[in-house]
Amino acid sequence: MWKKIASFIIGFSLIILSSDANGGEEFLSPSEYWERPIPLQIPNSNSELPLSFHPEDCGECHKEQYKGWNGSLHSKAVGHGLLSQLEPHNDSETAVSCYYCHAPMMEQSEVIKQKPEVRSQKSEGENNYTKNPSFDNKLKLSGVGCSVCHVRKGKVYGPPAKAVTSHQSPVTSNKRQHNFIENDFFEKAEFCAACHQMDDGYELNGKVLTNTYKEWKNSFYGKSNITCQSCHMPDRQHLWKGIHDSEMVRGGISIETYPNERGAKLVITNSGVGHFFPTYVTPLIVVKGFMLNNKGKIIPSSMKESFIGRKVSLDLTQEFFDTRIAPQKSFEFDYNPLNPPLLRGTYNKVQAKNRLIFEVWVYPDKFYNEFFENMLKGDNIGIKNNELKDAWKNSSESSYLLWKKEINTE
Repeated sequence: MWKKIASFIIGFSLIILSSDANGGEEFLSPSEYWERPIPLQIPNSNSELPLSFHPEDCGECHKEQYKGWNGSLHSKAVGHGLLSQLEPHNDSETAVSCYYCHAPMMEQSEVIKQKPEVRSQKSEGENNYTKNPSFDNKLKLSGVGCSVCHVRKGKVYGPPAKAVTSHQSPVTSNKRQHNFIENDFFEKAEFCAACHQMDDGYELNGKVLTNTYKEWKNSFYGKSNITCQSCHMPDRQHLWKGIHDSEMVRGGISIETYPNERGAKLVITNSGVGHFFPTYVTPLIVVKGFMLNNKGKIIPSSMKESFIGRKVSLDLTQEFFDTRIAPQKSFEFDYNPLNPPLLRGTYNKVQAKNRLIFEVWVYPDKFYNEFFENMLKGDNIGIKNNELKDAWKNSSESSYLLWKKEINTE
């Protein structure tokens, strides 16, 4: 099962595009830039970088960028859930496949592949990995940190410089500042595709589990070159807000209600999300309709729910439904509170002022939460229970009420 879950992550395709060099120095090709694991960052004779590549070191000068990153999910890419499941020295292949995107620098992995001549002497099935002498646990725990995106071969890379915005602070420091190699690759959606598109990974029901880049590319946003960075890094802020942020979600969809003969209809439109809403199998949106009696209590028999998401089994062998909303498409939820036998025995003239309520709930980590809970019930060798309990707790607390409205049905 672990290898199947690992294939959720492994095999992300690299999107190749041409890009002219800027700053007077040749830029690495996109495929070389996103080689995994990212080769050791050993400063060469031309490097101006310090020996440390930890995010807090970058944050000494790049304060606003560090502050944004530190509160983002990129900084939590190596969290309790991942750590609870990995045994790098016992199952190196699974660990490395997860690190492919969650901790892609060579210094972040406890193990590295042995040299070809050593591997050739081993029998098939034996561990072809060995202890990594350059492993840095602190760097590993930083997840997708500054160096993952900005440092290669001891040099700093970044987008073309532009005027400082209100969300950025000038880079000032008593320390010697470094130069950086500019390239517009950092402003293209293809830059994000290295970890947000999985063409060669695990498929279910004929669809890959991570298809965000292609969802974007085939949409109005892709055709209009409204990139990932436009929404997830406005003004170059390093926030990467998404499904966990209620304000971000409210800005990406529109919700309308319409009365009908017997109740009302709720319509959710993907009006501003550049990919499917939601894009992954991990979140779930729950739409609820129910009646309150004249005492303000929920009438149990009136409850009706519908789901927006891609629901799959915990072992990734079945897809139960896929109701995600494509860009500029809508999801409709009909609620007829007077439709028998829904409120049979509960609706009469005295209760004619029963109130219809619509709610939209977001469960950003629904799959993870169920997965962690299921693992806690079993006796799984290699699972770190303390880490797993923390992961389950965190995923249990991430849900929120996105929207609520009372509908007049009189």
